[in-house]
Order: sequence, then structure tokens, then C-alpha cells
Amino acid sequence: MLQGPDKGRRFELPDAPTLVGRDSRQIPLTDNTVSRRHCELLPSNGNWILNDLGSANGTYINGARVDRRYTLKPGDQIRVGRTLMVFGAQPGVLRASSGNVSLAGEEMGMDASIMHTVPSNEDSMVMAVPEPAAAAMSNLKLLYQLNASLGSSFNVDQVLEVVMDLVFEHVQADRGIIMLINEETNEVVPKIARAREEHTRKSDGKDEVDSVAGSTKISPNEKIHASRTIINHVILNDEGVLSSNAMADQRFSKGKSVHDLGIRSALCVPIKARKLDAQEGDQVIGVIYIDSSVKNYTYSPDQLRLLTAIGLQAGLAIQNARLYQIGLQGERMAAIGETTAALSHSIKNILQALRGGADVVEMGFRSGNLPQASKGWGIVDRNLRKIFNLTTNLLAYSRPREPKLEPVNLKTLINDCLELVAAVANEKHVMVVADVDRDMPAIPLDPDGIHQVIMNLLSNALDAVVPDKGLIRVVCRYEANQRRSTIEVIDNGIGIPPPMMPHIFQLFHSTKGNRGTGLGLAVAKKIVEEHEGTISAKSSPEGSTFTVRLPAYHESIADPSHTHGPAR
Repeated sequence: MLQGPDKGRRFELPDAPTLVGRDSRQIPLTDNTVSRRHCELLPSNGNWILNDLGSANGTYINGARVDRRYTLKPGDQIRVGRTLMVFGAQPGVLRASSGNVSLAGEEMGMDASIMHTVPSNEDSMVMAVPEPAAAAMSNLKLLYQLNASLGSSFNVDQVLEVVMDLVFEHVQADRGIIMLINEETNEVVPKIARAREEHTRKSDGKDEVDSVAGSTKISPNEKIHASRTIINHVILNDEGVLSSNAMADQRFSKGKSVHDLGIRSALCVPIKARKLDAQEGDQVIGVIYIDSSVKNYTYSPDQLRLLTAIGLQAGLAIQNARLYQIGLQGERMAAIGETTAALSHSIKNILQALRGGADVVEMGFRSGNLPQASKGWGIVDRNLRKIFNLTTNLLAYSRPREPKLEPVNLKTLINDCLELVAAVANEKHVMVVADVDRDMPAIPLDPDGIHQVIMNLLSNALDAVVPDKGLIRVVCRYEANQRRSTIEVIDNGIGIPPPMMPHIFQLFHSTKGNRGTGLGLAVAKKIVEEHEGTISAKSSPEGSTFTVRLPAYHESIADPSHTHGPAR
């Protein structure tokens, strides 16, 4: 990701169709200018095909909008909303499972001699200026890039991915592992692993290593070995280590060349963070370990200082991500508590009313008084409707839902809603009328969702008006210059007190006291915003008006002449 809220993140494409958008599980973007289902990436004979899914803001490849399938090439820049991403690969880098990591010692040729150490503290951030000066600029640029990429990362796994990708991109390494210490068992647990893709072929009795690009997986049977000696030293002594197993390797006594042996140069630094409990000070929460065959590359003390600085930055980012998750969990628990309290209160009121109605029905049956039983059944029926509305609103609010857009005649939809509230309106002697433009065109919307919005607004209006004097009007107009339709629900009720107006669309905020659940308007707002529309309200002692504005044009609707139901 080159630009946008997710800048710095990397996403690995699975070998399967991949959705790009806010609702995607494979490439979930936090950019609110990106559609929930913006575009898709399809694997095809070793290539990837990009297909726009009728997104509102379109998909652009290298600055040109694409309206048909496009075969991606490495280096192509894809713009969706404010997000700019590049399609490509890290050549020759394999993404390994943490289960492929093994801590080894002398038995695997991983015994090591520590050649140089750097204390892990704030002074590690001030690196000696090497020669040439370009190396210093490169290191500084890397730290700035790392800081920018980690600034918006609030997931530990995402932080580790960013750190390892940047390390592999800027530091020569054959293998890399990031390990974190399990707080409960105090064991070192591998989290992220990378390896340069190599395979060995036999030629004239000698091993030759070829670099092969393009693979993304390591065989489950392959292991990436890391020195247990080095990792234990880094954790216990809280310092970065530059080491090589050449110094203690007994095979040199036979005069073999370093290039003929699997001698490795390694860097390992601690990942440190502030303690979250009351104790002051830092603690080592993990390590970054990279190594390389000596015949490929040998590390220097300056690179140890650079990796140590990266370890400090990673520790801060990991702790920030953990604190964010702790705060998020606290907010979730608080929301669950608030939801439970509000729902318990509403359900208790409905159950009390149901019990009272059932008692009246029972008394009527015992005395043979059918009018009394009928009156009690009316109480039961009203509260059954309340339970149904409560359940429907809960489902609508709690479930993320992509509107299923289809051209709908709003006059038909409004008349359906008026028929459903007619019985309650007649019981209260309230007049409910509709005023819809005769030339109202069909507009793309989800009929079930907007039906629920209108029903919620009508229900609130019926509760607000005075029996025998109430008037409710549903006015629907088409604004051709704005390419949108407006629906107004107007009542002559008692109005909404001014102090409550800023909160009417908030969850569980009700102006009806014990008679309301505080869900209706919150659900209406959610559904309208899912349609990329707006809902607003104005009120006075003479009544209230709720206005819903819905866009009349969506690119995903192919045939605007098709309508949902006949006009009435």
C-alpha cells in the first residue's frame, strides 16, 4: 500500500479469487472512500485478473479507469478511492509458517560464537555515521519509512509483517524470524518467518545453489533453524548480537574453505517495550533474528546498530497495538454491558405488559366475558408486535449488510407501509396519508431495508401524535437536478425536546421513556447510510419532520426501467 489509511501494509494474495474492499477478509481496506465490494482479483494461468465490481468511485490502473477485466503486470499501480497500491512480489522471498521454525544448537551446526554486541537502549537510536555517507542516509530513510508504516498499525501480526518485510527489503538476509515471548509460559514463540528461495542441485559432485523467484510457500517438512545460543543470550542480556559459527567450527581443522561449508553470519536483537503493569522500566518481549551464509554476505557492527534500532521501533509499535486492543476490548465490554442493560429494561417492560394482557384474557375466559378477553388479547397482540420490532431492529443493527439494490417504485413501497400501520392508526383515530410525485421514477434501493426505515419512522410518528387529533403525512419527491429522491415523514405531534435532538440517532437513546427501545432511529440511520444516503430531523412543539434522501443513480444497476412491483 503506497497511499491511503493502510499505507505500508502488505497483503499476500491467496491462490483463490480475492475480494478488495471494506468487507473483504483477504484485503480489508479501512479507506471509507472504497466500496464494501470494490473489485476482485482472479487467478488465471499464473496471472492475476482485476475486475471492478461496479464500485462507486471506480478502479484505476496506472491512472486510467478500467471498466472491464484487466490482466495485471508486476509494477502496476492500482487506485481505489484514496488508496494507491502496487501489484508485485518480493523476489525470491518465501513466506514461511511459524511452525517451520526450529531453535537448534551444535547438533544442527548452529552453535555460534558471539563476535560483537550492542546494548539495547535509547542510545542505540544514535548510530555512528559510516562511510560512505550514503549508507547513513539509507539507514535513516529506512527508520523513517518504518516509523511511518507502523504509525497506523494497530494489530500485532500486522506490525510484525511490516517489520519483517522492511528488514528483508533493506538488509541482506537468507532467513529471518521474529519471535515473541509468551507471557504465560515464558517461552519464545516464532511468529513470522521469511527465507530466500533457493534449491540445491547436484553438478559434478558439487552442490550449487540457484535462486528461484515466484514461490510463496515453504514445504511443511522444511525447517528454518535458528541458533538457540544466540537467542537465549539476547533475551537474558538484553543486547543485540552479531555472531558467526565460523569461530568455533571444528571443520576448519581440516583446512576446508569457509565457502565450502554452511557457515552463517547472524544478527539478533531484542524487541523491547514498556511494562504494562505498575512496575517501571522496559522488558524484552521478543527478538528479531536474521542470518546469511558467509559466502553470500557477512554482517557488520553498523548493521547490528541498525537492526537494534528497528527492534526498539518494533517494540513500541507492538505495545501500542496491544494497548489499542486492550482499549478496544474494554469499549466492547462496556458496549455489551450497556446493550444488555438497555435490552433487559425493554424486554422486562414488554413481558410485564404481556403478563398483564394474559391475565385479562384469563379473567375473561373464567367469567365467560368475551369482550374482556378480547380486550386482553389486544394488549397481548400489541406487545407481540413490540417483540417482533425489537428483534428485527436488533438484527438490522448488529449485522453488517450490503444493500441488495434493485429499481423500486417508492409509491408502491410507501403504500405497503401505510397498509401495515392502518390498524393502529384507526385504533388511535389518526389520519395517515401519502403524497407522492406522479412521475416518480424507479430508483435503486434495497426494498426490505427502506421498508424498515419507513416503518420505524411511521411507528415513531404514531407514538408522537395525540389520539383523535393526529395527522401523519408521508411526502415523496424526486429532485432531478440532485439525482435523488426524498421521503419526508411529517407529524403534528408534541415534538422532540431541543436537548434531545443531538442524540436521537444514537443507539438506545429514546424520547419515549419506558415505551421505547432506542433502536428504531439508530437502525434507520444505519440502513440509509448503507444506501449512501442521509437522514435528518427537525422538530418544534407543533410536530416533527424526518427527511430521508436517497441517491437515484448507482452504476451497479444495469436497467433503470425495471421496477419492483406495480405503481398504485
